[in-house]
Amino acid sequence: MSLTALDDVLRGAARVRVEEIEWYGEVVVDLSRPEDRDRLRAAMKIGSLPGYVCACRGQVRFEFSDVRGAPLTEVVAHHGVSLAWQWDSGHGELADGAELLRWLAEHGLPGPGLSWQERPERLAWIAAMPPALEEMAGDLVGHFEMAADSKHVIEARKRLQGLDPVTRVLQLLAWSAAGTGKPPYEDVPGLILRETPIAEIIAALQDPNADERHDAAAARLLLVGNSRIKQRLDVARLPGPLRIRIREAARGHELPQWAERLLLNA
Repeated sequence: MSLTALDDVLRGAARVRVEEIEWYGEVVVDLSRPEDRDRLRAAMKIGSLPGYVCACRGQVRFEFSDVRGAPLTEVVAHHGVSLAWQWDSGHGELADGAELLRWLAEHGLPGPGLSWQERPERLAWIAAMPPALEEMAGDLVGHFEMAADSKHVIEARKRLQGLDPVTRVLQLLAWSAAGTGKPPYEDVPGLILRETPIAEIIAALQDPNADERHDAAAARLLLVGNSRIKQRLDVARLPGPLRIRIREAARGHELPQWAERLLLNA
C-alpha cells in the first residue's frame, strides 16, 4: 500500500475515539467538520514506510468511525514517531510526529508527549499528598499496583501516626478525592486506611472540616473499593445521617448488592 493509503481511508471519518494504552486518558472527537478532519489527517501524514515493527503495544489507539457510526479503521501511535496500521511492510513513520502530539495535547491528552514523571495527573496527585508523605512520592506514586502489606504502605502508616486520628483520616480522604479514579497508585490512601477503625473514619466525617470531597472518597473506600477488611460491618455502623451522605456521594457508582441493601435502609 502507498504512503497515502491511510489518509484515503481517513477522508471518510466523522468521529474518533482516542485512548491511551499504557495510561488512562480517553477522549472522543467530532470530525464531522472538514477542517477538523483535515487537521488530524495532516497530523497523521505518513512520511515513509521503512519496514520495521515496534515491539511495544503502542501508546495511543485511534478508533475511527464513519458518519453512520460504523467502525472505519483503527490506528495505534508508537512513541510519537510511527503508526501501526495495515501496511504490509510494517509501521508507517510520521512526517511530523510532533504535530500529532500537539493535536493530542490540544484535545485533552497531553500525556503522550510527556515522560510519566511529568504527567499532569501524577503531579496533581503528588501535590495533594498529606505533607508527612511528600518525601515518599517516588515510592508511593508509581505506574504500578501496590499491596496492602507493601513496605511503602507500612512506612506511610508510620509517618502519619504523629497526627491526631481525625486529621489523619481527613488528609487521606482528601488525597483520595483528588484523583481521577483510574491509575493504580490512587488506591494507596485506601490501603493506608485499611486497618483504621471505622469509629475514627466516622469521627473524621462528622468533623466540621469534612466536606463533599471527603464524603466522595469515603463512598469509594467503603462501598466501591475492596481495601477494607470488614466493609459490610463498617457501612452498617455508619450513623443514619452519615449513611445518607455516603449514599448521595455514591451516586453514579455501580455498587455491590449488599451495599445497595444497606443504603436502602438509610
